[in-house]
Amino acid sequence: MVNFTPLLVLMKLFIISLLLSFNVWAEMGQFSVSSAQSLYIIDGDSINLKMRFADIDTPEIKQQCQRYKHKKLDCGSLSRRHLQKLLNNLPGDISIRPVGVDHYQRILVRVYKGDANIGQLMVQAGMAFAYKNVYAQEERLARAKKIGFWGFYKPPIKPYKWRKTHKRKY
Repeated sequence: MVNFTPLLVLMKLFIISLLLSFNVWAEMGQFSVSSAQSLYIIDGDSINLKMRFADIDTPEIKQQCQRYKHKKLDCGSLSRRHLQKLLNNLPGDISIRPVGVDHYQRILVRVYKGDANIGQLMVQAGMAFAYKNVYAQEERLARAKKIGFWGFYKPPIKPYKWRKTHKRKY
């Protein structure tokens, strides 16, 4: 039997985040993207925006790593669960700040829960890679202290390298 509870929680958090983000965009004025690729069309009168955390990269779903020598696990799902835990357990409201658009037409965002920068916390917890050196110091510290993935027998490879060897379009 499939447990849909984590997916439903994530979907509810996404919808709440999207609603909260409209306040940010209202303050910024109009926000535009160059194509409908940044939209996920649900039905004839409902859309969601495709958003991506700026400055971090996490293992993809089904990307394997090994916590122990003979125990493979899905590090993408592990990273996702950690994100869910942060968004559920930290105090404060969720705020989403758009910072740009990537080459896949996804909206790049920084996400905060209260005053906490969620992307930065993901890297500090060893659950994400720093992207383009923004959180490089946080990643170096997590690696040195063997926090999160960095304490595993075999940490995940960098997600961009993994994506190159797998057929799914990202």
